[in-house]
Amino acid sequence: MPLPCIAEPLSILVVDDSVPFREALCRFLKKFAAVTVVGEAGDGNSAIEMALRLVPQVILMDVKMPRLGGVEATRRIKRVLPGTHVIGLSSQDDTVTREAMKAAGSSAFMAKALSHTLPHLIAKITGRHVADDSSSDGIS
Repeated sequence: MPLPCIAEPLSILVVDDSVPFREALCRFLKKFAAVTVVGEAGDGNSAIEMALRLVPQVILMDVKMPRLGGVEATRRIKRVLPGTHVIGLSSQDDTVTREAMKAAGSSAFMAKALSHTLPHLIAKITGRHVADDSSSDGIS
């Protein structure tokens, strides 16, 4: 009898210049067996380098970062890795920021205050089951 096909976890790269937020996001995501954090970056340049090396399926990209921001990093990554989903994250949830990330090629945008709903957004854009409704603990 063949074994059931178990999908490999979705690979995720977390990019944010705030170390406490990045670490909290990684801790939160580790609760979900359907995803695995393959790397962390603190700026857009590191995000590009890591994306090209790791080829993650999903990148959680902070919009405002020093040196190279999330909009330009997303644009450059999507040119080379068009199949990678980028989710823009920002503490500012405004139309200008959303539209800039969309124009750069992001699959979605989310205010950081709603980060606890990321598993559901990741599932929506990838078509992969990530979390049960019961596992909606916040980022602490």
